[in-house]
Amino acid sequence: MRHTHLILIAAAMAAGGLTSAPAQQSPDSLIVSTAWLAVHLNDPRVVVLQVDMDMNMGGAVPYATAHIPGARKLGYTDIEVASGGLDSEMPPVETLRTTFENLGVSDSSRVVVAYSSEAPAAARVVMVLDYLGHNRVSFLDGGLPKWRAEKRELSTKVPTVMRGSMHPHVRPNVIADARWIEARIGKPGLALIDTRSDGEYLGTAMRHGMPSAGHLAGARQLQWEQLFQGDSGSRGGAPLKDRGSLRKLFADRMQPGDTVVTYCWVGYRASTTYLAARSLGLPVKLYDGSYEDWSKQQLPTRAGATP
Repeated sequence: MRHTHLILIAAAMAAGGLTSAPAQQSPDSLIVSTAWLAVHLNDPRVVVLQVDMDMNMGGAVPYATAHIPGARKLGYTDIEVASGGLDSEMPPVETLRTTFENLGVSDSSRVVVAYSSEAPAAARVVMVLDYLGHNRVSFLDGGLPKWRAEKRELSTKVPTVMRGSMHPHVRPNVIADARWIEARIGKPGLALIDTRSDGEYLGTAMRHGMPSAGHLAGARQLQWEQLFQGDSGSRGGAPLKDRGSLRKLFADRMQPGDTVVTYCWVGYRASTTYLAARSLGLPVKLYDGSYEDWSKQQLPTRAGATP
């Protein structure tokens, strides 16, 4: 049955035009390699955004110290906002539009997002641009850590940027809320993916001092670090696993035709799982409020290892 299951999901992806070729070989891929960027770095249509967390992230190289030549700094706090008692939500569309236009992003720009410390930061930016309907956005596989490890050119020069012109075509369907999920829990067609740590999923740990009572009923755990080679997350610039391995991770947690809904605590880590599912052509939504929202609404959770 498992073999048949994998074949069905692979067939569904192939029907959407996807193949087993590495993602970075496609010029319009959601994932690009450092080698691809090195070749296209001087293309005036390419806009490189380097995401800094605006905080000390354990040895991360800040933008002012070193960045990819021509990269523009995007602070993570520029693409999230506290709203409705939740810590990290999607800002208003016009706020996002202004942020990206100030960085020189236009409708025709090929945006490549690199992270300086943690992959989810860049994945979240990709997700935001996907939400805005910007179809030419890519995640730099391995980010700045991989670029540095390959001894590629670095810069401390802040580029002069002309304001861009964006016309968002918002895709609200890529965001799920609690009501949407609650109406579908336990029914066919929904694959809930919990990207949090073991303790959070089991209901035995805290996150920033807040206890977790477990996970949403039916949710299967897929820690975001498992998406990367060696299950190492973004440490050392580890690239994402190959497409076949990523497919299997999702196939083990869904049925063919399911819509993947990924969540974590606030929608940060889950953005990486969203990115991976999106790169495979799977129908996917991000529960932006995530567990923080679910628990504040006192909706039911399930402790232990059973989905």
